[in-house]
Amino acid sequence: MLLLLFPVAMGASLAMQTAVNSKLRSFTFSSYLSSGFSFLMAWLFLLLLSLFTHQSLMISSTVFTHNPGWLWLGGLFGAIALTGNVVLFQKIGSLQTTVLPIMGQIVMSVIIDQFGLFKSPSSPLTLAKILGLGLIIAGVVLSLGILDAQDAIRKDGKDAQLPITHDSLILYQVFAIVAGMLMAIQTAVNGYLGTVLRSPIHAAFVSFSIGVLCLLIVNLAVSTKFTNLRLAVKQGRHYWWIWIGGIIGALYVLCSSWLVPLIGTGQVVVLALFGQLFFSALVEHFGLFASPKAQITRSKIIGLCVLFLGVLVVKFISF
Repeated sequence: MLLLLFPVAMGASLAMQTAVNSKLRSFTFSSYLSSGFSFLMAWLFLLLLSLFTHQSLMISSTVFTHNPGWLWLGGLFGAIALTGNVVLFQKIGSLQTTVLPIMGQIVMSVIIDQFGLFKSPSSPLTLAKILGLGLIIAGVVLSLGILDAQDAIRKDGKDAQLPITHDSLILYQVFAIVAGMLMAIQTAVNGYLGTVLRSPIHAAFVSFSIGVLCLLIVNLAVSTKFTNLRLAVKQGRHYWWIWIGGIIGALYVLCSSWLVPLIGTGQVVVLALFGQLFFSALVEHFGLFASPKAQITRSKIIGLCVLFLGVLVVKFISF
């Protein structure tokens, strides 16, 4: 039972990371630069952790020759999902940027567990899981306050900084769902990578090494002004926490690599989802990490309760 609290804490940390990286982006004026720096900080943290724990930084040639090619995609998928969320926030607004990836995560995690994809422990779909997933989806909708007022939807549309056509909107929405699916796949891939390398720390280090390389290429391709980081540095001690987003992400991947082989991708994703939504509500309600305040409504409270009930049904009920 205690093991199940770790994914919840992971989800809470993910909500914290989103707020932190959003604030960093406001200083650097670049989604790619803020994501790239976040990955770099995570990489440095894992490098020091690897050296401190005497972990190997090298990979045996047999690992490359005796394992599938998808084993190395976790870092790439993580980079796409993290950067994509920042970009999507500007295009389709905060509400859809939260809802659609969550839907993608839920659907993909169920598929992975159903068929045992990416060497994940197989967990066949049951009637109880279908009921639980229905409750989870209903909880997600309610906890995001969609039913509170139509004004929330209109306000969400104003978050988009650039006008987009209907066709473009659909493409962004599809990408948001795909980004969520990539996050679930990243969790499964890194879990198996940790098993292959016999070290969650080594797996996380490899994953972030690939992610840092991918984001460096992207930043160079779009001619990012790396000097914009000075603007963030000038914020001083008051905003010291804008630099810890990468470390939070590293701990998330590290724990995922450890937990997936033990309790399965679906359980990790679902429990982390609950922690993410619950802590996101607290961040918005109290305006933590200099984020805009949004009072917790009755709909959000009911949604979190329904979501938690769904998690319990998926995890503990069988019929």
